[in-house]
Amino acid sequence: MDLRHVGIAPERYLKFIILPSVFLAVIFLVFLLTILKPIMELLGLFSVLLYFVPLLVFLIALLYPKIVEGRLRNQIENNIHLYITHMGTLATSEIDRKRMMEILMERKEYKALAEETRKIYILMAKWNRNLSQACRFLAKRTPSRILADFLDRMAHEIDSGEDFKDFIKREQKIIMDAFTTMYQGKLYSIDIFKEIYVSIILSLSFFAAFAIIMPFLTGINVMMTLYLIVIFFVITEIGVLTYLRAVAPDDNVWQMSGRFTKVDRKLYKIFSISLIVCLIIFTITLVLSYIYKIVEIPVPFIVSLSVTPLFIPGIFAKKEESLIHNKDKNAPSFIMSLGASASARGGDILESLKYLTAHDFGSLTNDIRALYKRLVTKINKKLAWQIFSIETGSNLIYRFTDMFIEAISIGSDPKEVAEIVSKNFTTMNNLRARRLQSAGSFTGIAYGVIIGIAFTLYISFGLIESMSELYSSLEISQEYIGSILYIIPKEDLSFMNFAILFILFFHAVLSSISLKLIDGGRFMGGLVHTVGMIWLAAISGFASQQVITNLISIK
Repeated sequence: MDLRHVGIAPERYLKFIILPSVFLAVIFLVFLLTILKPIMELLGLFSVLLYFVPLLVFLIALLYPKIVEGRLRNQIENNIHLYITHMGTLATSEIDRKRMMEILMERKEYKALAEETRKIYILMAKWNRNLSQACRFLAKRTPSRILADFLDRMAHEIDSGEDFKDFIKREQKIIMDAFTTMYQGKLYSIDIFKEIYVSIILSLSFFAAFAIIMPFLTGINVMMTLYLIVIFFVITEIGVLTYLRAVAPDDNVWQMSGRFTKVDRKLYKIFSISLIVCLIIFTITLVLSYIYKIVEIPVPFIVSLSVTPLFIPGIFAKKEESLIHNKDKNAPSFIMSLGASASARGGDILESLKYLTAHDFGSLTNDIRALYKRLVTKINKKLAWQIFSIETGSNLIYRFTDMFIEAISIGSDPKEVAEIVSKNFTTMNNLRARRLQSAGSFTGIAYGVIIGIAFTLYISFGLIESMSELYSSLEISQEYIGSILYIIPKEDLSFMNFAILFILFFHAVLSSISLKLIDGGRFMGGLVHTVGMIWLAAISGFASQQVITNLISIK
């Protein structure tokens, strides 16, 4: 692989990646063999894992070009559907091909695709290559197979003399089919991962349960086992999140213009107030339970009560996401109706829009009427359309509407543009529906897993706590008891309880983030699941502790 093809200069790669990684690996190895040697002896067999850290650092440095290539490929393939739609809408006009490439390369939201298009433009503008030559040159160097095949086909069709407009129209289906296959492949990977995820987390839970009981049976250091449990859980959860971030389609539900809407401001206001209420509830419950001791509330329920206000912004965000999905479903029919009507009226968008305000487009209706009112003022038509697309809150409406208006403004037939946009919009809606199904099944798994973790850990903890209290109450020499079983001090039991609570809280938060990565919504919408899972963990933990206590008959 040529490093320059992925934007890496060989000299900089050697100077800033390879050499620093070798230096860090050597320093860390020396550090392990000198300063950390006593700790390595204490860890025993686990110390072998630390020797892999220098190797891992060097391996990452070697794989860095492949990592960059993969990132560029993902950026291209995650935006190829919008790119081909945009190119299709521009091609319906008589715009010059070089100018088309210039427009596309200026769209920074296409990320790596914009950079690839810039290379084509430079080859045409600075090196006097025609479009087919530029496409063939780039097809051999782009990291994306989908883009490479498209550029090869485009170069061939241009050389054969086919009409460019007809070619781009035909390519809409080919590229969208390739994108659909890629999108569905990612969802399938997530579906397969669900089974692996359940196995990993539940296996880790049983390992944690065994690690909790081991100090009572063998007398090994409680703190060391607890630290290992927490570290393994944190690494596993972060690994799951990293994998889902890499695999999940990069298809945001909410608009990504960078501008705040009324809904955004309201959402963040509710979130800020909820955080303040959380702090107030936490302070009150803590004071009543541990300072004045008026009521005795278990720590898991203090945490659950404290985070409950976050349920409100979560519900609000989920409600808005449902509205956005409804708007997305109605948007293709709106665009198609507007395009057909405007084409029949000689391109008169305003008159066509006036006619459509009387129709029902679901939750999109009010936005359409507000758009018409802004356009009637004739102050700034472009800004009026921007406000409309942003206020809908939908990323797809924001992107597709922008393409629709831009194409019409340069002389394209509204009906032709609308056909391209609405068809690809419908394809995206179908893929989104499949994605929501995948997210829904993962939600059920996440709730089931946290119940399993809570029961496993709290039953083990309840058993150790009860047995420690039992042997502490016996009038037998501690030395005699210690030769059979080991009593865990109350301080260590308290820390163990805190560690279990941390694991459950951490799992609830990261599971909620994972759910939003899968469905493409905002993380704030996952607060509903965060609160729900924390409450479920608290109730499951309390119930399991009560069961084990009653079985052993210790109050």
